[in-house]
Amino acid sequence: MARYFFHVHSDRDHIDNDGTDLPGPREARDHAVTVAGELLKGVSYSDWKGSEWRLRVTDENEAAVCTLRFSIECD
Repeated sequence: MARYFFHVHSDRDHIDNDGTDLPGPREARDHAVTVAGELLKGVSYSDWKGSEWRLRVTDENEAAVCTLRFSIECD
């Protein structure tokens, strides 16, 4: 098992200092989608409109695994 960290970058950075133990990078990418879904629940679209946020996944050596980018554009 390796430890992966899920950092959120938006108007403020939320650094994951604890991490999550997962078997490998594929599972870390899958977990990133789940984490993003949880973060999106209950989001106030009016507060988020026009701004992008990112979920950046790194391994325990701080090497990038993947980045998910999100933004909302609506009328």
